[in-house]
Amino acid sequence: MEKKFGEFVSELAMTNIELWHEEDKARVKADAPVAAAKRAVDKLNQKRNDLIEKIDEMAMALRKGGKNG
Repeated sequence: MEKKFGEFVSELAMTNIELWHEEDKARVKADAPVAAAKRAVDKLNQKRNDLIEKIDEMAMALRKGGKNG
């Protein structure tokens, strides 16, 4: 079953929250936790970008009269 527009928006919001938490972890003074947090931030940023692209595609399709709202 394909996700609906609102589900992608919800997933984006949750990804942003995860990202903010990882960014908080990257503000400590010890190097090892910062490195791990930065790797997690990179992955979450990629996920965030992918979700935004999907949301943009779906928004354009909805604007043109498509389905999946």
